[in-house]
Amino acid sequence: MKYIFLSIIVCVGLSASVYYAKVEPVQKYSIKSAVSGKILKSRYDMEGRVSDAKEIIHIDDILNREDLKNSLKKLKIIKNMVKITEQNLKNAQKVALIREKNYNKIKNLKTKSRVEKDNELINSVNAQNQVLSLMSSLDNLKSQLNDQNYKIATLRDQISKKSIKVPRGYLIYKIYLKKDDFAGVGTPLVDVYDISKAKLSVFVSKEDYALAKKGVIYLDGKATSYKVDKLWNSADTQNISSYKAEIIIKAPKVFSKLVKVEFKEK
Repeated sequence: MKYIFLSIIVCVGLSASVYYAKVEPVQKYSIKSAVSGKILKSRYDMEGRVSDAKEIIHIDDILNREDLKNSLKKLKIIKNMVKITEQNLKNAQKVALIREKNYNKIKNLKTKSRVEKDNELINSVNAQNQVLSLMSSLDNLKSQLNDQNYKIATLRDQISKKSIKVPRGYLIYKIYLKKDDFAGVGTPLVDVYDISKAKLSVFVSKEDYALAKKGVIYLDGKATSYKVDKLWNSADTQNISSYKAEIIIKAPKVFSKLVKVEFKEK
């Protein structure tokens, strides 16, 4: 009887704890609306299906597109005005240079009257003022150009955020809004799962921590080549004295089933 009791103790000592984990998608995403507007299109029938990469939800962007169209026209006009003003500035600079040279030629000549000299100086100053005025206009136009480019970029960003697409192969788990519903900023639109791989989450005991880190992972009693992808070194706040571990595995045909997880010595 004594020998039997010792054998039991040895067997218990060699066995690691058994854990159970639910097979979950490797990542879960919640797409929320970054803009507000009426839902013009919702492929509600795609809920629970794998994405075909086509648009799932379309939020009203009619006014945004019209504004973008007009803004692009205005941008073209401003660009043309910039070119014209740049050419005017070059011409004005040439005139100012000639006026300045003409004044410098006569300003010290005794044969020229004060009136002639003053007139030439006035012409030179006026030419310089014209250059300064055109430089100011050009700076103003360039500022308008920057503002217009920013507005166009903003409109394009708003339009892109009103067309919700999900990458091909992702599971569309839930669609929250239907056609004619209204989305506000922050409203949940679609829950998406990455099912290209799966994830197992377990909370290992302090005694199994080292095994989880370096040991062999057994799933449903079979040894695998999987390794722990993440292992928290701080005890969980809810599962006291336990440490969360995540294992990334191949995607199964069916998710959410329970798997027996064990960590054993190599």
